[in-house]
Parts: sequence; C-alpha cells; structure tokens
Amino acid sequence: MNFIEKHSKLLAVALCFCACGPVLSTVYAYETKPGWHGEGADRYYILESNHQTATGLTEIEDELYYFNNAGEMQFGWQEISNETYYFEEDGTAATGKTNIQGTTYNFQSEGTLQHGWSEDGKSYYDEKGFKITGNWVEDQGVKYYFDEDGNLVTGWLEVDGNKYYMGTDGKMCTGQVDIDGQTYYLQEDGTFKTGWVEKDGKKYYYEENGNLVKDTFKDIDGKKYAFDANGEMITNTEKDGYTIGEDGVAEEIVEQADNTQSVQEDTSSSTPSNSGSTAPSTPSTGSGSSSNAGSGNSGSSNVPSTPNVSNDAIVSAAYAQLGRTQDCTMLVTNSLAAVGINFHGWPEDYLSLGTLTSNPVPGDIIVYSGHVAIYVGNGQAIHGGWLGNQTVLASVNCGNALIGYVHIG
Repeated sequence: MNFIEKHSKLLAVALCFCACGPVLSTVYAYETKPGWHGEGADRYYILESNHQTATGLTEIEDELYYFNNAGEMQFGWQEISNETYYFEEDGTAATGKTNIQGTTYNFQSEGTLQHGWSEDGKSYYDEKGFKITGNWVEDQGVKYYFDEDGNLVTGWLEVDGNKYYMGTDGKMCTGQVDIDGQTYYLQEDGTFKTGWVEKDGKKYYYEENGNLVKDTFKDIDGKKYAFDANGEMITNTEKDGYTIGEDGVAEEIVEQADNTQSVQEDTSSSTPSNSGSTAPSTPSTGSGSSSNAGSGNSGSSNVPSTPNVSNDAIVSAAYAQLGRTQDCTMLVTNSLAAVGINFHGWPEDYLSLGTLTSNPVPGDIIVYSGHVAIYVGNGQAIHGGWLGNQTVLASVNCGNALIGYVHIG
C-alpha cells in the first residue's frame, strides 16, 4: 500500500480545511469591520479605534447612542452617571422639546434632562426639564424666586403687591433682619409685618414701610408710646417729660401751677388792695397816677405791680438756672423774683406783666402758645421744661407758636 492509499482520510480532512479557511477569514473580517451591524433594534456598532463593540454612551455621526455592556443598543428612559436621558426608537438621544407618551419634556443639547439647580446655581429646572421663570421654588424648606429670564433673584423683590427680601444666596428672609441700616420684620411667608410685633415678651412697632420704630416717641391709635434704641417699647418709667405706664402709654407730666399770688404791700398807700395783690403798673400817658391806692380796679387784678426793674438782673437770674430741672413757668417766675416780682401762672398769664414789643431786649419775656422763656439777645433764649424738664440756652425758635415779647418796667 502506497502512502496516498494509507493516509487518504487524513489528506481528505486537510483538503477540507484548506478549502474552508478563506470563508471563515472572510466572515471574521466582516464582523469586525467598523460601523453598524445588524438590523433595527438588534443593531450594534463596531468602533474604528479598536474594532471592538461599542458600549456605554457613544457619539456616532453627531448622534448620541447608548449600548449596554454586551454592546446591545438601548432605548427609552435611562439613568446614566446620575443623569437622565431618553433614547428614541432609532436609538438616538432625545434633545430639545420632546413629546413622550403625551407629555412634553425639554432635553439639553447633550441629551440630558436638566432637573433642579443649574451648575452655576443661578437657575432651576422643573421635573420636565424646563427652566423656572417668574415663579417661586421651594427647595429643602427654603424658598427662592426666579425672574422672567429664569435668573435667581437677590435683594428686594415685589410680587403681587407684596415686598420680600432675598439674601445674597437667594434665600427668602424671615424674622427680624437689618437691611441698609434699617430693621425690618418679615413674616413666615416673607412679607413685611407692620404694626405691633411681640417677641420674647417684648413689644415692637413697625411702620407702614416695614421700618422698626427706634429711639423715639410714636403716636399710635391716638396714644403715645416710647421706644428705646433697640426698638423695644418702654414701660414703667419717666422719659423726656412723660410718665410711661405698664402698658407703654406715655402721659405728659404737667406740673400744677401755683396761682396763689404773694401779697405785696403798696408802699404808696396804707390801704391794701381788696384782692390781696396789687395791679401791674401801666405805661404813663401823662394823666392819672401809677399808684393803685383807692383804684376801682384794685379788686379785679391778680398780678403784682411792676416797678422799674433791671433787665440785666433778669438775664443773670435766668443764666444762673441753666441745667436746673424745672418747667418753663418756674424758670420765668424765679428770674422775675430776682427783681422783686412775685408771680406764677400759666404761660399766657405772663402777658399781663408788661407790654408787647416788636423790639425785644435781653430780659424780656417770650410768650408762646403753651410755653414761656427769657430772651437773652442774639436770637437766643433760656427755656425751662426742655429735654426732660431741663433748663437750657437755645434758639428763640421752638416748636410752639410765638405770641409775643413782653417788656417789663
């Protein structure tokens, strides 16, 4: 038996392999060719870079696709690296406004569905991917507002006639806040609180513009209240000529004027006047006497006579009282006593002590509506009952209406 006959079967097998080799090589070359393979939903993609099957997010000819670890193309909603995508029936990622089962979503150009805060923290997207514009957003219990362009608002904000204040981080402020040197109280809904506010047992008052009333008196509903430098309502004390009760209501301290006139002996007559005090002298007219002895008016006057007096002495007596705690009438009464005039009355009563003049000199009395002072020249006067019943040197101009200057003697 020759060699061929002996090894015929082996030769047959070898010839068979030689014939099939080119076919197998051709099949392998096709299956690893870069590009798309398969049909419809069963398509897969071979990468040109390594001739491997594409997996994960893959951009092909400017379109984004998603393949699982086996290289199978994926469709519908997909969560990838904490981002949300939607892949259409052809496998491409949805972008822009896309209708999915009757609902419109807005995808970013890179295919993601933006939801919540933008990367720069200045915009907010709803669950459908649309930027919030002209509306409120509550995130983790904190409220924010976005303008018509979708930008986060900071600072003052007015919405539907209500004013709010948004912090530098965009958070809506509540409670008591200091803004540009003013103190405001913002309610739980962020709006201004006006009127009375009670906090930790203390009472405060906020103006119509939201400002806290501080360090002043304030008329509220027909009653006067005082507030300290922190805005707290003051109670149970005296301040600037007012008595302040437990309820905070301030009542002006009014000293009872002593209208009992000193009996002054008339040295020109042994007969006292019927009223117990002499009538004031009047400017001489060239007839009649300045003495009131036997005068028919002696029984109708309650003011003393005013002999020739030294205006300088009145001024000196007024200066000597600077800093003293007293009301305005006591200042003038004590100043006049220095020149022998004993008189105490209501402010307007001092008009009866002399004549009104349009050319005042130091020592004249200045009578206002509800106030009286001593003129000391150069537009200055000494006032009692000032800044908490203090006696001070100040301008003749004050909050009370001027009646006139009274010259005595």
